[in-house]
Amino acid sequence: MDPREFYTLASELVTGGRASEIRTAISRAYYAAHNVGAEILSEMGFRISKGSACHADVWNRLRNSSDLGVSKVGIQLAELHSKRILADYRLNRREVESRVTAQALVETTRRMIKTLDECRSGPKRLQITKAVQEWESKTGQRS
Repeated sequence: MDPREFYTLASELVTGGRASEIRTAISRAYYAAHNVGAEILSEMGFRISKGSACHADVWNRLRNSSDLGVSKVGIQLAELHSKRILADYRLNRREVESRVTAQALVETTRRMIKTLDECRSGPKRLQITKAVQEWESKTGQRS
């Protein structure tokens, strides 16, 4: 499955008025960006952990990519994960049910995916691969 389909679903759900639609839009937006990031890193030869550690694997590698746009996506992805936790598990936290906020998060996700897709090939891909390999070597985070 193409993880971008989660983004499409998030875009559709965020226009709804029910709390469940807005919360699900946030969750799907996160997983769209996370899975695109994991997919691209895997294509570059990096191994992403299974289970809950996979989230930080993706954020950390993106943050340490030496590309400002991709590094920003790593930071945004960690922030979006926090929003997803609120949306999925903190049902008493009503502030996450704001359609305006959710629409902004979905739009941010669109930009994140665009940034990630731009590094799939060419010199940017090589630069990112090298930078992440160096970061892994320095930190002992081998793929």
